[in-house]
Amino acid sequence: MLNLIKLSQLKKSKPTFLILIAILTFFNSYSQNQINLDVDNDLYFNRDFYYSSGIFLSLIKPYKNENQTRYNTYKIGQLIYTPSMRYESNPLKYDYPYSGYLFLEYQSKRKISEKSSFSIGGQIGVTGDPSLARGMQNLYHDLVLNLPNLKWEAQLPKETHLNVLGSFYNGFKLDEKVNLITNFYTRIGTYQIMSGLNMGILIGDLSWFNFNEGIMNDNNSKSSLFIGTSQELYFFDYKLEGSLFNDDAPLVMPSEKYRNQIELGIKTTFKNFQILTTYNTMSKETLKQRTSRHPFLKISLTFLLN
Repeated sequence: MLNLIKLSQLKKSKPTFLILIAILTFFNSYSQNQINLDVDNDLYFNRDFYYSSGIFLSLIKPYKNENQTRYNTYKIGQLIYTPSMRYESNPLKYDYPYSGYLFLEYQSKRKISEKSSFSIGGQIGVTGDPSLARGMQNLYHDLVLNLPNLKWEAQLPKETHLNVLGSFYNGFKLDEKVNLITNFYTRIGTYQIMSGLNMGILIGDLSWFNFNEGIMNDNNSKSSLFIGTSQELYFFDYKLEGSLFNDDAPLVMPSEKYRNQIELGIKTTFKNFQILTTYNTMSKETLKQRTSRHPFLKISLTFLLN
C-alpha cells in the first residue's frame, strides 16, 4: 500500500514545495470570478497508458475597462504518461517512457474583437519524482481500481522547466449558428518546443475565445457542439526525448514531429455552471507505440463564483 507523501518529504525538493505553497495560496484566493476543473482520462476506453491522465485546476479572473477586455487564468496541472506494458520491469521492452509533469501556469487572454483574441503566458514545472505522478497514479490504483502498483522503472528524471505560451484565436461566422473557428498556438521552452493549429466547426454562439477553454462568457442557458482537429509540429518533447542540456534520462525515444488529434465535444451552460465533454483521439507520439491512435475523454466543469 502506498504511503501518503508527507509535507516534510516534499520540502526536500524545493520546486515541488514552492508549487505546494502556490496551491495553498490558490485555494485561499476568493477574488476570482470563475473556477474550472479539467480531467482527462483514457480509462473510459479500457486503457491506462500513453497519455494516461491530466488534471488541471484553474482560477479565471476577468478584467475590463474602456480600452481592454481580458481573462487572466492561473492554472495548476499534472500530466501522467506510461507505457502500455505497465507491469513490465525491463525498460528495454517499453513502448513509451514513464513520466510525470507538475506545473503552474499563467495566461492573459486579450479580446481583439467579438470573434478574435490573443493570449500570452508562462509555465514553470517539475518532472521526475517531484511531479508526484508515480504516487498519485499508484494511490489511485490502490484506492479506486484495486490494482497492483505500476513499475515506474526508468522514468524521466527530476528537472525544472520553463515555457513561454502564446496563441491567436479567430472565428468566422458561416451561418446564424454555424461557425468556423481557428486557434494558432505555440509552446517554447525546456519541456516542449511546438506549434499547432486547432480548427473546426462550431454549432452555437460564436465567442472571442476557443470552445474548449473552460471559460463562461455569460450565465445564459445554452448549448454548443464542436467537431474539429489539431495539427501539430513538435521540434522537441522532453517527455520522450529527455533534456535539451544533459543525457540524464535513463530511457528516451524518438519523437514523432507531426501529430494530429480529432476532437468531438459538447458544451452546456446552466446559469452559474458549465459542463464541457469532449472525445479526443491522438495519433502516435513515437513510432514505438503499439496502437495507431489513443483515445481519451475530457470532462471540464466551470463554476461562476460571483
